Amino acid sequence: MMKYKNRILLLFTIFVCFSCVAQTKIERQHRIKKSQFPTNAIETLTANSSDIKRVKYYQEIDTTQKTFTAKFKKSRLFYEMDFTTTGVFKSASFKIQAVDIPEDSYLKMSNYLSNNFENVKVQKMLQVYLMQTGQRVEKVIKNTFQNLMIPNMNYKLLVRGKLNKKKTDIEILFDASGNFIDQKELLPPNYDRILY
Repeated sequence: MMKYKNRILLLFTIFVCFSCVAQTKIERQHRIKKSQFPTNAIETLTANSSDIKRVKYYQEIDTTQKTFTAKFKKSRLFYEMDFTTTGVFKSASFKIQAVDIPEDSYLKMSNYLSNNFENVKVQKMLQVYLMQTGQRVEKVIKNTFQNLMIPNMNYKLLVRGKLNKKKTDIEILFDASGNFIDQKELLPPNYDRILY
């Protein structure tokens, strides 16, 4: 009887460990050349965006998917556009400050951060416009460039804080009202290029 209890306990422990590991999404972003960026994405970017400056191309890899990101400056604001590996438009966003977020939404976000993390510091805030089904790409990009406050937009916060007594970088997504949607852990930057 005791032998079966030990086996069941061992199987249960293994199952719990695998389920905990399976729930973490870890992502890393690195810069790539324009030639490595999907051509459909470059066409979408140039067709819908005029007078953009300092375009940089990135590839973001996490445990579930690959995403291509174009970062650029337009009208004194920093923008990002995300595309799939085939060049299909996913989202557009721009960098904001805390004063750009409505007070009640910002209060909900800061309460979430203080309740779930220790010593949290917000490194970057983005106002995100996701591609919805039945919506045209041109409309989403136009909303982004006009900085519209619409109900289906989101806020993305890149924070560094202690989670389970371990300092980590985390990307957190909130809706327009400040309600939590999703979070994923970011890998530290790759410093392989530095030689000592």
